[in-house]
Amino acid sequence: MKQKVKLIASDLDGTLLQNYMPDCSEEAIELITALTKKGVIFVPASGRQYFNLHNMFQKVDGDVMYLCENGALVFYQDKVLLKREFDRALALELCHMVIDDPKCEVLISGECTCYVVPKTEDYVDYLRNHIKNDVTVIGAPEEITEPIIKVSYFTPKDYRDQVTAYFTKKIAGRCQLMVSGNEWADFAPLGANKGTALEAIGQQMGIAPEEMVAFGDNENDRSMLEFVGQPYLMQKCNPTMEDVKANHCDRVEDVLRQILNEML
Repeated sequence: MKQKVKLIASDLDGTLLQNYMPDCSEEAIELITALTKKGVIFVPASGRQYFNLHNMFQKVDGDVMYLCENGALVFYQDKVLLKREFDRALALELCHMVIDDPKCEVLISGECTCYVVPKTEDYVDYLRNHIKNDVTVIGAPEEITEPIIKVSYFTPKDYRDQVTAYFTKKIAGRCQLMVSGNEWADFAPLGANKGTALEAIGQQMGIAPEEMVAFGDNENDRSMLEFVGQPYLMQKCNPTMEDVKANHCDRVEDVLRQILNEML
């Protein structure tokens, strides 16, 4: 690392969390703690909600900044640093588009909870006990009174690409659609992504792109990896990401240790 590092952003699923790990390794927590004590801001950058991320990193002894909902929401020191909201009519249209597909389950993101209109109880159990989200079960999207910041869908692996292609045509030019894992995809407001979130963070915190490191593996990480000066792409990345110009690594922890050692 020749350039000084002031901020490190990392995707979770498939990146910091590999092989379906539910939580960070103790090694990662120790390294992140050591880096934050050196003044580096660590940023979990994920499609997950704030509640989920905050619980996952509560063992870190130091300030962590949370880039949630694929860049639509950023929390720092328990305050909202950035929030991008959907046009309500469009958000409700997207919700019903997902609900109307029998093979898809919808997940609707508010600021601190996610709303579901579940087709099965297994889906609710999966979100609460495996993903560890704060979940609010509702009968219809119209019951949501707070601003909607993201709409996602969960679907079988062998159906995701087919339905994503269909949804992409339906929403062309009105919002973004990004895959984020084998079974998930996210609709987000235009301009809301991990890259624009890091740009806004940099402007507010006085951190240049060259002073930022980022790790990712999937299409929802592309904007982030293309923005920062020191990008890392996981070796086991989505094949569509192979055109991204970045360093490659097998484990985030290895690079974190390298950065830390160079600061000692």
